[in-house]
Amino acid sequence: MRALVLHGPGDYRVEDDWPDPEPQPGWARVRVRYAGVCGSDLPRFARTGSYRHPMILGHEFSGEVETPAPDSARSQQGDRVAVLPIIPCGVCEGCRRWGPFHCRAYQFLGSRNDGGFAELALVPEANLLSLPEDLDLRLGALVEPLAVGLHTVRRARVRAGERAAVFGAGPIGLFAAAWLHVFGAQTTVIDPREDRRALARAVGFETVFAPDDEVLQEAGPFAHAIEAAGAAAALARAVDLVCDCAAITVIGRDPGDTVLAHETWERLLRKELTVRGCWGYDLREDTETLRGFLARAPIALEALITHEVPLDEAEEMIDRMIDGTLAYGKVLIRL
Repeated sequence: MRALVLHGPGDYRVEDDWPDPEPQPGWARVRVRYAGVCGSDLPRFARTGSYRHPMILGHEFSGEVETPAPDSARSQQGDRVAVLPIIPCGVCEGCRRWGPFHCRAYQFLGSRNDGGFAELALVPEANLLSLPEDLDLRLGALVEPLAVGLHTVRRARVRAGERAAVFGAGPIGLFAAAWLHVFGAQTTVIDPREDRRALARAVGFETVFAPDDEVLQEAGPFAHAIEAAGAAAALARAVDLVCDCAAITVIGRDPGDTVLAHETWERLLRKELTVRGCWGYDLREDTETLRGFLARAPIALEALITHEVPLDEAEEMIDRMIDGTLAYGKVLIRL
């Protein structure tokens, strides 16, 4: 099969004769159609590498079951599916008490196990989310970040009618904002970049501002803030704009240290703010919620997909994403 293979930091290329994965008990072989490039993929390609090499990255993907697991009772050839990448052990204390992303011995498609930047991928059948026949498989590739956005809003504990601000208008921020809308919050999207604010408007959000817009004082104060930018400046601005005893939920990942000025830290304490970390997703009770969102999306999901390239152009596209010469929302690789 053809695959985009990472051999080490900065060393990745499309290969034409990579071995096909072989189905095994409990695991199906999926013919990948679309795979999304996540922001977390970029440092692995550029600087850090992955947990082992060679490795096929890609944890946001959709396709069709080509070969069900041997003796499978869960899938059939041709089933249209989205893939959820976390593979928890299911028995450790983290799994039992807090959910799959607290597993002490997890595997993960696209970082610890080969993922979706390939024509074929081996996936546990438990990780397949069935998709309706009339759903565009490009949207199926958005399922994993949609699940992250849902989990973020669950963690935020937002109630209908409350004011909430999302800092960062990348895909995760906009998915979180969409879920806030679903749950009835008054949602404001904030981003310093005009291209990202334009993307937020194209997706369907009307209350969109730059962080220094004076009108933000009128939109707030906010009972909730979601920091999805991965930037200390966004976290500091959230502290400024939320009301006393508000909550800030952090899903953004800064590749460096996150440092707050003393005055910001003092304000956080005096306001008695709650800060919640967020990591991954938990769909043990939310698969139908996610399917319902896909069927009746409150935002224009297609507008989030700003670039779609065939596998042959994946290296060049990732290079541009890494060096900052590309303004983008969600980038899909078409297999």
